[in-house]
Amino acid sequence: MINYLYKNFYRSCQLLFLRVGLGKSNYKNFKDLNFKQNDFINYKIVKYYVQKNNFINNINIQDVHTFNFLSFYQKLGGKKGIELSKKNIFLWFNKFKFYGKFPWNTEHASKRFINLVYNYDFICSISNKKEITKINKIIIFHIKRITLELGLKKADSISSSEILALVLIECCKNSLNSKLIKKIDNLINIQIDENSVHKSYNILEHAKFLNNLIEIRNIFLFFNIKTSHDFKNNILAMTSVLKTYQHADTSLPLFNGCNNNYNKTIEKILENEQFVKTKILTKFKNGIAVNKDSKKVIFFDVVQPYNQGFHNELNSGSLAIEISAFGEKIITNCGGSEVEGKNPAYLKYSAAHSTIILDNTNISEIKESGLSKDYLKKVNFETKENDNSVILTGTHNGYLTNYKKICKRTLFINKKKELLKGEDTIISTKSIIKKNVYHIRFHLMPEVSTTLTENKKNVIIKTKKNNIWMFKSNKKILIEKSIFVNNDIANETSQIVISGVTSSLNTKIEWSLEKI
Repeated sequence: MINYLYKNFYRSCQLLFLRVGLGKSNYKNFKDLNFKQNDFINYKIVKYYVQKNNFINNINIQDVHTFNFLSFYQKLGGKKGIELSKKNIFLWFNKFKFYGKFPWNTEHASKRFINLVYNYDFICSISNKKEITKINKIIIFHIKRITLELGLKKADSISSSEILALVLIECCKNSLNSKLIKKIDNLINIQIDENSVHKSYNILEHAKFLNNLIEIRNIFLFFNIKTSHDFKNNILAMTSVLKTYQHADTSLPLFNGCNNNYNKTIEKILENEQFVKTKILTKFKNGIAVNKDSKKVIFFDVVQPYNQGFHNELNSGSLAIEISAFGEKIITNCGGSEVEGKNPAYLKYSAAHSTIILDNTNISEIKESGLSKDYLKKVNFETKENDNSVILTGTHNGYLTNYKKICKRTLFINKKKELLKGEDTIISTKSIIKKNVYHIRFHLMPEVSTTLTENKKNVIIKTKKNNIWMFKSNKKILIEKSIFVNNDIANETSQIVISGVTSSLNTKIEWSLEKI
């Protein structure tokens, strides 16, 4: 409480100083600082809102307040693009410059600052001296507020955009030096795990983080300042991991709000870094488990949530799987959307994932701000291997508090045949058996067609490439409607559902997927 009051007092003092024009302004070098190579801007969203009157005042579309529209106007080009850029920058600043919180959280402020600096040469190319002075004032204002806020933030909640903004601020001050590298290295190491995976366990966020590190590397190269071996190795390892976390069709696995809106950009990163080998995760304990061979790819969500900033956006999809083979994806999760800059809450629900669900409730409670801290679960993972199979086993206690149940999923991946066997077990922790309805969902890609056999225990799956697979279970199967989000649009698809009622201390459901 004291810390909260201190931060608010400190912010209020700074805003007062800014209002009366106090403080030094020794920042003048804003030219030639565009280091962008790969673009993670959703121009579909930008195009949607820039056509609206007074869009700059809309606080519900968060993307407006990142100034991504500046890159859109630069693509538009010419005098019109420059005039629209200046008009909306000045309108925004006049309205929001002294706001206390949103849109002055450091993530939005840092992205705004980066966009202002990266588009500075374009905007100022035909601007008069008075306009350039005003733009400089707005950038300096951002530097002061970002510097204050970053000083108040915990290291585990500082994003890669904020790190990039910090580096650019030092460039503007003409004070960029090798001392900053050590601080950056520490911030990076906090946010990636022992396998060099970003701890959001959203592979798109991993790619964005990597891209910002590449831009930071390019800044230091431009100013002829050496980076550390750790920094270089982290970029190399994260690039390798990015290649690892691709399906057979090069799409990303849809865990924790990930989407496939930027696959071309990601391919460009991999091409530019000239690194095509995948990383073998030999000491895997936590995250999205991967099993790859020459024909199939399986991803398995065994993330252990922690009370850290980058875990706020985890989805309630523990033990969910995704499967692809022969160059196409078969079993998926529903995916994520960026419409209006916010992933809809229902896409975080357990039912939107290919996993085990009890009584149609979420494995972890979902709130608009992310996973509830009251519902953090214990996730265990282990792997075994023999001559014929790789065996992956995950358990979680997300249903322990409400239902006194532990969920366990074991995957038996055949090395010699295109065969995956699954064993899902719902384990009661009480001797008195409480009956709960369970659903085990396997969301299918839109191009997949299904035929349910007469015994209701087999499903014939035909893929877009005319590959035929047989899905079997020891329980009755239903085919239900589902959705798959592609390019922010929810497309109708189908899902295989195994349902029943827990009737013993250990309710075991067996299933398999085999190419025929």
